[in-house]
Amino acid sequence: MKPISITPPSNRRSSPDLTPVMDVVFILVVFFMVVSTFSHSLVKPLKVSVPGAVAQALEPVERRVLLLDTQGALLDGVPVSDLVTALGVDAAKPLSIVAGEGASYQILVDALDAAQLADIVDVRVEVRERAQ
Repeated sequence: MKPISITPPSNRRSSPDLTPVMDVVFILVVFFMVVSTFSHSLVKPLKVSVPGAVAQALEPVERRVLLLDTQGALLDGVPVSDLVTALGVDAAKPLSIVAGEGASYQILVDALDAAQLADIVDVRVEVRERAQ
């Protein structure tokens, strides 16, 4: 029978393979480059007016009220099917969007988009909860 020879481990350490790490870093760099390019074209600017430090006494302004519920949209009590056209008739007046009970988030977002497309600057959003 032949004797088993055991060789001691070498003192020299082998360096780790960095190829998988470099692949991951490369993929991350490409991902962030693509996302930063698309983010400029997909994001719509939101116009926000911040009140100044000095509050001016303003006359009460007649606001238009857009009521959203499960049935649809009512603008000043009149049913509306095309929000952009209806809101664009008098875009100078401020708008209050009242989300009633059962109104979906999507109809609220559609109303905000329609207000922006109609160039309405003063938009307020209210939530009307059911009475308990």
